[in-house]
Amino acid sequence: MSASPSPVAFYVINTGLSPELLACRLCRRVGIIAKTPLFVRFSDVAAMQAFDDLLWTFDASSFVPHGIDDVSTPICLGLVAPDSFVGCCLNLANDAADPARFERILEIIGSTDDARIQGRHRFRWYRQQGIEPQTFEV
Repeated sequence: MSASPSPVAFYVINTGLSPELLACRLCRRVGIIAKTPLFVRFSDVAAMQAFDDLLWTFDASSFVPHGIDDVSTPICLGLVAPDSFVGCCLNLANDAADPARFERILEIIGSTDDARIQGRHRFRWYRQQGIEPQTFEV
């Protein structure tokens, strides 16, 4: 019998890939290919709007359906998940997401020193909640 996957996964960038591009790819993989509802969580409106624009343009050959605070789309962007949302969270906010609120949480740690420090803080917080996050190097 295999252990079930952790409800939290960290994607640690060790290449020249930007966190924003990885986030777009995860949106496509989780929300579109796997057909799992995905909430993308942000700390501020400016970051959310910039990511909204990026989802429209990051891949000229495909479209990633999404909406702001719109749970009827495969990918819902927002500062706080709507009460009716059920699914996974791609956490692009500065603080950790509530593991009790989502089926699974995806975190991205960029390659800058600041991103690593913030990522370590969130990783420790999940551990303090009794969760052992999975780590994937990208």
